[in-house]
Amino acid sequence: MNDPYTYRRLFADMVGRLGDDIDLARGALYIAGEDRQDTDVEGSIRALDELAIGASEGLDPSMDMPTKLARLGMHLGLKEGYRGDTVDYYNPQNVYLDRVLERKKGIPITLSLIYMEVALRLGIVCEAIGLPGHLVIRAGDPEMELFMDPFHRGRLLSKDDCLELMSEMYGERVEIRNEFFHPYTKKQFLMRMLANLKSMHVRRRNYSEAIAAADRMALIDPNLGSNLKERAWMFRETGQYRKAIDDLQAYLKLQPGLDEANMVKWEIRLLRKILASLN
Repeated sequence: MNDPYTYRRLFADMVGRLGDDIDLARGALYIAGEDRQDTDVEGSIRALDELAIGASEGLDPSMDMPTKLARLGMHLGLKEGYRGDTVDYYNPQNVYLDRVLERKKGIPITLSLIYMEVALRLGIVCEAIGLPGHLVIRAGDPEMELFMDPFHRGRLLSKDDCLELMSEMYGERVEIRNEFFHPYTKKQFLMRMLANLKSMHVRRRNYSEAIAAADRMALIDPNLGSNLKERAWMFRETGQYRKAIDDLQAYLKLQPGLDEANMVKWEIRLLRKILASLN
């Protein structure tokens, strides 16, 4: 399959279902497939299966959860070499699951997806925990507070370790907030993946690709104001003024009492003047 529109339709069908009935790996591969038409979805699924077969050799059903996770981290992080890309972190290749499987490096969310998918094939259910600025996974009873950091080769973390990690990232002690440790739904996971992708493309001024990421975010949540506002800006940057106006109007409709409403209205008037001057 090499038609980007087919991948968009498959993604739309998946995220349009009620509840959380989503195959995360396929959803991530549909994202990759739309942008990179040489994506081999079935080959990537087989690669995950093969990773699980390899990891299973070091596991025993009698092991406790910390031991199972430690063995999983040793296999994926040390033996297979999956690790965070600390050299070119904002490379969009780090979001495309097929490329991360091939290159064995990525950002926290795609590496976490690999760990989660391999663990699932081994009967271990993991949850994605979206810490501010970093994503880890949790397995077992939440009361155990047992976390794993795929970006750092699958090291095990306690809740205190997670807070220390955030403090190191932000350069100051981070206040404990329970919402930090709420697991992502599958749709939230895909939203964060697409938000990363959008941001990376904007950094490179790849606006067409960034708009495509924003479009897919809108398929999941059409009422996300921040996405509408950012997409409007990208439409303006690419000369798509009518679409920019439509997004800004939708943004105002969602948040009529917004403090910046006057500024957004001024932007709409300006865009209309630009459109009129082009006619």
